Amino acid sequence: MLRFVRLARVVAVVVLLANVLSRVHAAGEDDRLALLAGLVQDDSPKVRLEALRALAKIQSARAAEIALGVLGKPMDPTLDYALWLTINDLSEVWVAALQSGAWKPDGREAQLAFGMRALKAGQVGRILAVVLGDRPLARDGSGPWIEAIGAAGAPGHVARLLNQAAEGGFDDSTRLRAFKAMVEAARLRQVLPDTDPARLDAFLVDPHAGVRAEAIRLAGMWKKDGHAAVLLKSIASPGPVPGAERTLVFESLRQIGNPTVRRGLAGLAAPGNDANVRRSASVALAALDASKGFAAVIASAETLSAEAEALEFWRAAIVIKGASLPLREALADRKLSETAARAGIRVAREGGRNDVELVAAFAKAGGLAADAERMTGELIRELAARAAEKGDPGRGERVFRRADLACVTCHAIGGAGGLVGPDMTSIGASAPMDYLVESLLLPSAKIKEGYHAVWVETKDGEEVTGTVARETQQELFLRNASGKEVAVAKSNVVRRETGKLSLMPSGLLEPVSEGDRLDLFAFLSRLGKPGEFDASRGGVARRWWIANVVHTDQQDNIADWYWKRPLDDKRWAPVYSLVSGGLTRSIMDEVTKAQAWTSKVALVAATEIQQATAGSVRFRMSVPDVELWIDGKRLGTGSEVRGEVSAGRHRVVVVMDPRRVPDVLRLDAEGTAFVLN
Repeated sequence: MLRFVRLARVVAVVVLLANVLSRVHAAGEDDRLALLAGLVQDDSPKVRLEALRALAKIQSARAAEIALGVLGKPMDPTLDYALWLTINDLSEVWVAALQSGAWKPDGREAQLAFGMRALKAGQVGRILAVVLGDRPLARDGSGPWIEAIGAAGAPGHVARLLNQAAEGGFDDSTRLRAFKAMVEAARLRQVLPDTDPARLDAFLVDPHAGVRAEAIRLAGMWKKDGHAAVLLKSIASPGPVPGAERTLVFESLRQIGNPTVRRGLAGLAAPGNDANVRRSASVALAALDASKGFAAVIASAETLSAEAEALEFWRAAIVIKGASLPLREALADRKLSETAARAGIRVAREGGRNDVELVAAFAKAGGLAADAERMTGELIRELAARAAEKGDPGRGERVFRRADLACVTCHAIGGAGGLVGPDMTSIGASAPMDYLVESLLLPSAKIKEGYHAVWVETKDGEEVTGTVARETQQELFLRNASGKEVAVAKSNVVRRETGKLSLMPSGLLEPVSEGDRLDLFAFLSRLGKPGEFDASRGGVARRWWIANVVHTDQQDNIADWYWKRPLDDKRWAPVYSLVSGGLTRSIMDEVTKAQAWTSKVALVAATEIQQATAGSVRFRMSVPDVELWIDGKRLGTGSEVRGEVSAGRHRVVVVMDPRRVPDVLRLDAEGTAFVLN
């Protein structure tokens, strides 16, 4: 009965609000605001919601002040969004009140922080000029000011961040926030500080890895000559430089690009240096001096041994604007290993490119056949018929999972996998065999809507390709051929085009045997059809991380590291289950074989669930003699395990005896959702 009384009250309030708004000219503004001031503090969230949206119709600073007062009551996502919309609607009158001093932020910092999130960058800049004054920012970074400076601050505001950091005015976590804000100001708005840029030098070798990384980014964006010597010294110093940091250093050196940088890069690209440094230096030099740089690129290719590093190397080189011609010239009369040549051929064809002349140059350098198969309609139909007759879908799934083909990197099945290309969950049920054959052998013949390659040329002299992952007013996010999301500031874009080619490279199956091709076609043709290759049913764990727990973990009292280390830690090996949902012993053995340096005490498989609301979850395991844990709490063993789970994201771990690893592990759940990507 109480529930109906509350509902009737909400309906009555909504009707009242409608009447208030309909009498906008008949009643005084003060009367309307007085009524809404009471309703926005009502115990009913629905009443507060309606009051907020009514306040948005009254263009006055007092309406904004009343609306922000709702933050003193319990909030939820719906109310949060309603308040954001209301302040956005009232933004101009609220900003004017801040500038005039009619609305004072002292004691209302939480309201100010929320309100600023609903403003445009120009409006935030107007607030900064008035509210910040000359006083230093809080040492702990409290308040919205650091991020606001990144989003809308002027050169003087950015200088305040650098100066206060240089003078020890921030703690470590706040220093990192300050440098991230300076990076955003430079990357998205080309705003640099109006202070001595040499103050950045000390941070280029800062002991805090995060601060050091952001400072290295800034050195390239600010393009000040003085930073080059510090960066060159840091990369040439004894001891290994982490790969991610090495990449940042060379990106910044390339952006600075002065004569000191060119001489330094030429020295680092010479034989005798660390192989990783040599390759990175040659690519950076190629962006600044094509003749010398691409010659160094081909010379440093002799250090390539693994396919993954070869792909990464050629992808870094080929994004340089106009790379094709100098690469071909540098390849003339040179020899490459088969691994390096095949990787080069693949890169020359992927990402919406199909550089036939560069493909031929790589093929010649590697002693490979230069011409791809010419596919006619008759040949495609013949292959489709043979795949239907002789192809083995079980073997074909293993071909699909091969690392060198990177199918899993680009395509998802059952929601798990890459997002570069179309989801393959039901492709076999919706497409005939000859269409599948043509799609793999001639990927640009018929491109699914939304998966055309987008080509972007930047002011930095790069040519970036990928499919559009998302887009904001300030940035374009492209998902490239390796599955990585690349952010491109729109202010840095010279030209943008939608290509006519697929991001999937042509000739991808050239090194695959005919039997494996037929098996792969057969596998794809079964996806989405009833049986073991139907991945449409949810409720099964498909994304896993596998690791060995070894006896030294117990000796060091860190046997529970698999609850505490992030899933991108090197101890974890990421893997996807088969389409059937099963994780086979052979898959687990394959991904953990490199970890078997000492005796194993357990094999652990981790996955994640996302719980919308707190409640009971039922897990079903394909084998009864393994343990199931959630966030470090043991739920039990057996074919079926239940537990109470709070709302949010949780890590689920299956712990197995390494002497009795099941042939197939499958985990199903009811009452929750597995995280797939």
